[in-house]
Amino acid sequence: MKKPVQSILLSVGFTLAILIVLGMIFSKKENDKWEGFSGIYDVSATGTLAYIAYEEGKPGVYFQEDGKKFENPVFQLDSNQEILDLDFSSDDTSLAFVSTNKEGKENLGSTVYLLEKSSFTTAVLFEDEGLITELAFDPKERDLLFYLRAATFENYSPIASAQPHEFDLFNYQITNQKHEQFTHLEKYAMGSLNISSKNNIAYVQMMDDEQAETAEDIFDAKQKIFQILLNDPNEYSIISAQTRAEDIYDFTLVPDENAFIFQSVNGTGENGIFEYELFHYNWEKDEEEQLTRLKSYATRPVVDLVSDSIYYIVDSQFGEKNSKYSLYKMDRDGKNKEEIKLDNGF
Repeated sequence: MKKPVQSILLSVGFTLAILIVLGMIFSKKENDKWEGFSGIYDVSATGTLAYIAYEEGKPGVYFQEDGKKFENPVFQLDSNQEILDLDFSSDDTSLAFVSTNKEGKENLGSTVYLLEKSSFTTAVLFEDEGLITELAFDPKERDLLFYLRAATFENYSPIASAQPHEFDLFNYQITNQKHEQFTHLEKYAMGSLNISSKNNIAYVQMMDDEQAETAEDIFDAKQKIFQILLNDPNEYSIISAQTRAEDIYDFTLVPDENAFIFQSVNGTGENGIFEYELFHYNWEKDEEEQLTRLKSYATRPVVDLVSDSIYYIVDSQFGEKNSKYSLYKMDRDGKNKEEIKLDNGF
């Protein structure tokens, strides 16, 4: 991000921090309770569910599959660690996940692991001095693991909470142990990393602030979905609806169509807290459809092609001191919503 824009953010950082934090994975880090389901999960190509939960403060990787029992947790870290994200490989053989220290974010540091699904053997892929917040395997090539990396963890205003900043897109070639940096944007925030299963394109959520020069410009900028051409990373453009007035936060691609499912504010509750719903948008047809009407906080959609359904998270205590995450799924059209009960009582 340009330095003049960063100086503007110093004066408006509080407002922007609130916008960024809502719907981001770091919302739980303000809580003082590290127990139970974290809201972080993924569904494999064959329908296996992997999720992160905390027991006595220890983060663990848990597996769940109909008709099959697992010795959970299949992997667990010490209580001074937290797991930020995980992703199945497209061939359903491996699960990558990333951890960092619960405290001391000013020192950053991340560790990326690879868990083999057949044996649950887990090994460290690499460590990084920055903060890796999201992972995504390339659906076209299992050997490539993309990630978002923040270079700093700080507050841009004395009244704003510290958050990860200066984001860029990288990947890691597992067999050759080589890293490649694709962008040099140093974005204030970047999230919801998705890699196309058809083209050499990455999709991310970030603020449309490239032309911002004043505080008013910053306030007018919106969170949108961008596509980044991996063959030419300097070529990136907005793929979400240009006319949408509300910010877009978390999203996922729909693999078999030119569409994505995204989270956005859809009103304010009687308690004055924003209500976040899920929407479907086809960018080829420029058609949008609202999928949930929960008047709550729906987030982290994942498309399961096996059951032809959409998994998602609901935080029934959003806006309170501690979050309470539950896993749900629904049909592609938003019908037949049901809660998924997690093993181990989470």
